[in-house]
Amino acid sequence: MKKNSIKRLILSLILTLILGYSFIGTKGEVVENLDIPIAIGSDLEKGEYASVILSVYEFNPDGSITSRILKSEGDNIAEARNDRQRKSNKKFLLGLEKLYVISDAYAQLGVNNVIDVLVNNPTVNDRSPAVVVKGKVVDLLKYKMEGYASSAEFIEGMIKNSIYNNFFSNQFSMMDLIVRVDAEGRNGVLPYVELKEEGPEITGLAIFKGDKMIGKTNIKEARTISLLKFDGGKGILTIQKDSKHYVDFYAESKRKVKCYKTDGKYNFIINIELNGTIASNELDTSIYKDPKELKKITSDIEDKVKKMCTEYINKAKYEYKTDIWELGRVAAAKYGRQTGMDWDKVISESNIEVRVKATVKDLGRGTY
Repeated sequence: MKKNSIKRLILSLILTLILGYSFIGTKGEVVENLDIPIAIGSDLEKGEYASVILSVYEFNPDGSITSRILKSEGDNIAEARNDRQRKSNKKFLLGLEKLYVISDAYAQLGVNNVIDVLVNNPTVNDRSPAVVVKGKVVDLLKYKMEGYASSAEFIEGMIKNSIYNNFFSNQFSMMDLIVRVDAEGRNGVLPYVELKEEGPEITGLAIFKGDKMIGKTNIKEARTISLLKFDGGKGILTIQKDSKHYVDFYAESKRKVKCYKTDGKYNFIINIELNGTIASNELDTSIYKDPKELKKITSDIEDKVKKMCTEYINKAKYEYKTDIWELGRVAAAKYGRQTGMDWDKVISESNIEVRVKATVKDLGRGTY
């Protein structure tokens, strides 16, 4: 037993030395002499110059930790990095960043430049969340929030915990965007963040076609996209008669897609399963005793989700002409990849049917 403890201690020391060497090097550095980014932002200056905005930790003599902004500019992201070092007296340490922020303007121009720099740097933390922000990146990162060294820490938590509502996915990391940019039959979406009077808020999703942002949704449309695109999201669906009479159904979604061809035309069936509990019921207490009434509520939920999804599909096919839901990936897997198909065009012209199955597993505590 004692030998096992010694072995574990030795292994821990070896791992610590390896990590220390990987991050800091043989000479070592005290943390006060390092610029450690909390967030990395990409923006445009004067509509054409690339700007890199960093929120970095500031370790104060009194022991408190705050942050400061480092801003650099250049014709591209790489040149902006060179400009950054002219303005800092500290060694730059990548790998611990918590958030990537891309301005709306930069995202519309295309994020390939950002991706190239990140992919070619093995030390970056590409599993951190990425967001698109309305307005200037620097304004978001400068925003002070009580209890946080930087607003980036708050936004990171906001994105990571968004999976518990609005049927959002955990696939909002920079790597998730990277793998979709050039993948056949895939397009990315990222949370769209706005700085309101009360602070940063997720107000929708930024829709990408390749490396370019082509549109932004509101939060209602973001829920619908998430139901159609992702698997395993959680959220609340409400059947409401008026302000005082409603039922809230908290559910987890499962999504499966079937693809088939008729007369050369692609057809898709998106099956959405919703399993969950009645979170609140101010509409009909008879559902606790009468299975027929519960079935009616369940049917209403299914009809609402199907209508909501079908209406948005028809709108998005016309507005974006893009395979937002990654149906091309399913078709390519079945009928062959690298055939030269323009899946964005194909999906925009395809028949897409939505089928919904809702199951209430728990009625809550009932009446009282």
